[in-house]
Amino acid sequence: MDKTYQKIIKETVLELLQKLGFEASVEVIEEQGTSNIFFCMARVEKDQNFLIGQYGTNLAAVQHLVRVMLRKKIEERVNIVVDVNDYFLEKKVILEKEAEKVAFEVLENNISVALRPMLPYERKIVHSFLAKNPDISTESIGKGEERKVMISPKSKESE
Repeated sequence: MDKTYQKIIKETVLELLQKLGFEASVEVIEEQGTSNIFFCMARVEKDQNFLIGQYGTNLAAVQHLVRVMLRKKIEERVNIVVDVNDYFLEKKVILEKEAEKVAFEVLENNISVALRPMLPYERKIVHSFLAKNPDISTESIGKGEERKVMISPKSKESE
């Protein structure tokens, strides 16, 4: 295959967005120092709210469709993040601030706190962000749409 992964990803995302009725420009970047992790930034001028959906659910579905489409075009497994107008980037910043605030409360009051129900990608962001804090533990609790992250202080006994 003479096309690069980035070109295949860009063409696939553009094709899907056009079929969904969106005019977009797309840029694909491979994450440095890793293999086969790509960030796909799409810019749309109109109707971004329809493409993103409430809490990013439509965008998460688009990302899933892109992954399925790419499995047929690229033999190696690639990890791709599709973002529209920096929605995921801004969401990540907001989620990290929320997690940091709750982690402070957890440590200050020595209590466990459950965050609001979140989509899988949101929970992953919170877990990854708080994994850097050695005094905090996180776990996902609940089922389906009610699944959320529980943030707890690490018990001194387990050390």
